Amino acid sequence: MGADTPPARLDHHALERSETAWLGVAVVMTALLFVGVLASVVSGTYPSLKADAGHAHVGGIVRGRVDPKNLAATPFAKPGLVVDAAGQPMVNDQGTLDAYLVAGNFTFQPAVLRVPAGVPVTLHVTATDVAHGFQVTGTTINAEILPGHVAALTVTFRHPGEQHAICNEYCGVGHHNMITRFIVEPPTQPTSKETK
Repeated sequence: MGADTPPARLDHHALERSETAWLGVAVVMTALLFVGVLASVVSGTYPSLKADAGHAHVGGIVRGRVDPKNLAATPFAKPGLVVDAAGQPMVNDQGTLDAYLVAGNFTFQPAVLRVPAGVPVTLHVTATDVAHGFQVTGTTINAEILPGHVAALTVTFRHPGEQHAICNEYCGVGHHNMITRFIVEPPTQPTSKETK
């Protein structure tokens, strides 16, 4: 090829075949996505916003939802670890402790949550104002918290020390202040609901 020779052009038919092939790839990917979503819904493996059967009995929480304007009628009225009259953590029917946390106004309530090491804790988290993130450092706990929805997440802190939960979804000008601390203490003997 000399300096005056124009570059080779693609034949119209070759270009059409290439575009048709890419269209076919897009159609196959769309069909696979549709089938995957449908299979997820049928098998029940999709992320669910409703409470699992073990927590559906909790007053004020109906199918994983609460009225964010009326948290006083729910366990979220008193954020923190559920304890008995003596102040000892109570084990629920599923063998975990329950803790209720509320995100709103650029804070998590409670700001400090004391939990025993080596005992599974189900964190029930909701928001009162806008969407927030909830990520517990050093764990795989990471959820989006929406007003009116309850996320139930179970975690076991293995060693005494301090963990943090942060808002990892921008929620406004005070976003950087949203943090709560988990003080993980040596385990005590939790009280069972049956002995209450």
